Amino acid sequence: MIVFSNLISKTFNALKGHWFQAICVFFVYNLMIGVVQAIPGIGGFLSLIISGPLTIGICVYSLNIIRDNFPKAEDLIFGFKFNLGNGILAYFILIPIILVSGFILMILFLAINFSIYLLILSVYYSQSYEAFTLSMDWEALLSPFKLFFELGVLNSILMILFLVISFCFSLILPWIIVSIPFAMTFYIMAEDTSTDAWDAIQQSWKMMKGFKRSYLWLNVILLLMMIPISIFTLFIGLLWFIPFSFVITAIFYEEIKSISGEEAQLID
Repeated sequence: MIVFSNLISKTFNALKGHWFQAICVFFVYNLMIGVVQAIPGIGGFLSLIISGPLTIGICVYSLNIIRDNFPKAEDLIFGFKFNLGNGILAYFILIPIILVSGFILMILFLAINFSIYLLILSVYYSQSYEAFTLSMDWEALLSPFKLFFELGVLNSILMILFLVISFCFSLILPWIIVSIPFAMTFYIMAEDTSTDAWDAIQQSWKMMKGFKRSYLWLNVILLLMMIPISIFTLFIGLLWFIPFSFVITAIFYEEIKSISGEEAQLID
C-alpha cells in the first residue's frame, strides 16, 4: 500500500545534503531542453532526440539520490553513454501514443466541464443560458464574470474559482492520466541498460497495474503543491519543487517495484 505522507517524508530525507546539487542538475536539465527547443527550424525535432536520453539520465540521478549512491552531475548524460538508441526510440514511441490519447481525453474532459458550466448558468443566470441555447450568443457565457457581484462577492469568487480550476484541470489531467501506464519506462531503462524501448514500455505497463490510481493521486498532490508554490514565489520555488517531484517519483518507483517483487515471490 502506498502511503503518500511516507513518500513525502522519504523524499525530504533523501534530498538532505543534496538540495544544492539537485537544484543545479535539474536546472541544467531543463535549460538544455529549453535551449535546444529554441533553435530555429529544427529545435522541436532535436528536443525529441535528446529528451529520451536526458530523461534516462535524470532518472539515474534521482535513483542515486534515494539510494544514497553518490549522485553526481554526470548522471545527467548517462542516457547518452548507454542505450542511446533505445532512449530515443522510447520517446518516439510514447509521444504519439500520449498525444493522441491525451487530446481525445482532454476534449472529453472539456465537454464535461462545459456541460457543468451550462448547468450552473441555467440555475443562476437563466436569461444568459436561454440567450446562448436559443440564439448561440457566445457572449452570454461570460455572464458570471460580467455580473461579478450579482450573487454576492463570496459566492461569485467561489464559483469563478471553481470554473477556472476545473477547466485548468481539464487541460492538464488528461495528459497525466494517459501517461500513467508508461510512467516507469525511463526508470526501468535507467536501471537496466540492456532493456530495449518496447520491453521497457511493456514492463512499465505491467508494473503500474494496481498502482495507476495511486500514481494519479500523487500527481494531483504535486499539481496542488506546484500551483501555490509558483504563484507565491513568482516561480522561483520551482527550483526546489522540480527536483522534489522527480525524487518522489523515483521513490514511488522503488515502492511499487518492491511490492511487485514480493507479490511475484508469493505466486512462485
